Amino acid sequence: MKNHILRWIGVLFLAVAATGCYDQDATVDLPTYNKRTAITCYLSPKDQNITVELGYTKPYFGPQDYEIPRVGDAKVTITDLTVGKSVQLPFDSSIMLYRIRAFALPIMNEHEYRVDVILKDGSAFFAKTRVPPALKETDLAIGQHRIGKLEANNWGGQSVNVGVELKSGTTRSGYFYSPKFDLVMEDGLGDFYGSTLYFSNEGIAGGKTADTLRYFFNDRIFMDMGPGGGTPTDPLTLRECTGTFWVMDVGYKERYLRDLQVSDNPFAEPVLLYSNWSNDAVGALGSYDWVETSLTP
Repeated sequence: MKNHILRWIGVLFLAVAATGCYDQDATVDLPTYNKRTAITCYLSPKDQNITVELGYTKPYFGPQDYEIPRVGDAKVTITDLTVGKSVQLPFDSSIMLYRIRAFALPIMNEHEYRVDVILKDGSAFFAKTRVPPALKETDLAIGQHRIGKLEANNWGGQSVNVGVELKSGTTRSGYFYSPKFDLVMEDGLGDFYGSTLYFSNEGIAGGKTADTLRYFFNDRIFMDMGPGGGTPTDPLTLRECTGTFWVMDVGYKERYLRDLQVSDNPFAEPVLLYSNWSNDAVGALGSYDWVETSLTP
């Protein structure tokens, strides 16, 4: 009996001690915040405009709002280093960006560009990028592929195992390539079914000047109803893969993987922002190009 009473006294003591912890406040000093210049610019031969976004970073901790601290009184210049021509970008207050039509300085494949930013206080920043080589429709092809037989699944529908290889033609070291494609299958009744092809690392792979890039999709696809409301029937055949083949420099690739992919994830930890600007500015100067194509086996 004595041991039983002592046990309950111990439990009561722990409960009181635990409850007391919630009544205590703690004060933690926030990390020191140093405002930094933020610059973003992406160049492409397909873009009709040259655009530069210029502003300042905001504290990660503390009250948050959607206001973006923009800078509209800087001197922003872009130079085609390959031909030695420069233009200055005016500030468009309607969109709060520096922008000029691309015919003022055409963005060309394999040309090197430099963007210079000089703030009103004299602070200067610059970055360089070399625009990737142009892609052709023949630079990507369907390699090995297989489509299994339809199988009933636990939800009353059907699924099928599909394996597809996409392989590049000419790529170049120092650039990065990414296919964004959907496959189209035809069933035994002549109805068509589609699905998106997903590849590892967002499908982004470094170019190989002396070798072929290969992208492998191997997964089970759950089939929807056919166009007339019927169910798909064997045999399924691969009709085509349609989509866009992208090429980008390291600046655009890093921005895409590090920043854009966590923007909608509330559980993502703060990322270390990639930057190729001088003088401790953050952001990226990147370049990219693409080709739309339809691939058939």
